Amino acid sequence: MGGSGHSPAAAARTPWWLACLWLGTVAGSLLAVIGLFATEPNWHRITAQLQPLSLVQTWISIAACVGLLALSRRKHAETEEAWAQGALLIYVLGGLVTAVLLHYGVLPQWLARAHAWLPRLQMLGLLLLHGGCAWLAWRSLYRYRKHT
Repeated sequence: MGGSGHSPAAAARTPWWLACLWLGTVAGSLLAVIGLFATEPNWHRITAQLQPLSLVQTWISIAACVGLLALSRRKHAETEEAWAQGALLIYVLGGLVTAVLLHYGVLPQWLARAHAWLPRLQMLGLLLLHGGCAWLAWRSLYRYRKHT
């Protein structure tokens, strides 16, 4: 996609769709979690539904972030693609780290101790940071596509 015969906007199309997928799964997961807490009174059912939801969202986020990192530099190129300049790669790396920490670090603690405040705050903070990384990456790619 990023070959020499393609325009810069065409080269950023796949990364933009990856960022859309990433942001969409974060937003969808957040809405699903809110809906789950609003409608399900049984904590055991909540945890049974949260674990697979978190796993799917985590792996989609990881795949999107790794895809963005892989596409950010052409094979044998010394510099990043034009769309990957600036803070975009920091957002992607932040999203990758927070996705792993959320699912494999904080979520198991939170599910085990539902009424403890520290895991709740960690979960909320990491979820907001992860969503912010996804939104900032999407916004950066959107602005790049808009200006090319």
